[in-house]
Amino acid sequence: MLYLTVAAELSENIVKVSTKNSETDPAEFCFDLVCTSCREMHDSPVTINSFEKHDMSGSRGEASFTLKCKFCQNECSINLSPFEDALYAQPQENKDKRKKHGLGKVALNEAVILQLDCRGCDLKVFHFDNLIFLVELASGKIMECQFEQGEDEWYDYDDDANEEVSITEFKYQFVKGK
Repeated sequence: MLYLTVAAELSENIVKVSTKNSETDPAEFCFDLVCTSCREMHDSPVTINSFEKHDMSGSRGEASFTLKCKFCQNECSINLSPFEDALYAQPQENKDKRKKHGLGKVALNEAVILQLDCRGCDLKVFHFDNLIFLVELASGKIMECQFEQGEDEWYDYDDDANEEVSITEFKYQFVKGK
């Protein structure tokens, strides 16, 4: 099982950052992937959401994403499911849930946002600039955030509180677990 973790420096007025993800407006998670059979990189990023399900050929199962490698015809599938709801400014105690999934070494200031069951492919890059994030402020206000391509920081201004809001040093990593 593969897990996607995110971490960032949040301005003091931010309580938490989460992906904007609902059945009516699903988050489209975007990845670069490699076939585990022939090691060829898929020629374009793929987008996956946690609400769509596709039948797997030759199986009764379903997956969030299916693909046949154009180089070796290997069947690839990914099941994507949310794991933790948000990246919090104050570290949350999720040790038990993380330990159960073999993620005890993931720092508490990181959020494990996705659980990814990858069959026949490996994920190499997460394109977070494709997502809209909801930023909850200490004042209760919720702002939307979208990173520019190639950028790891976002700045805005809260007119109600007359203060700057920022997310900097946004980073991700794939972590293997149970």
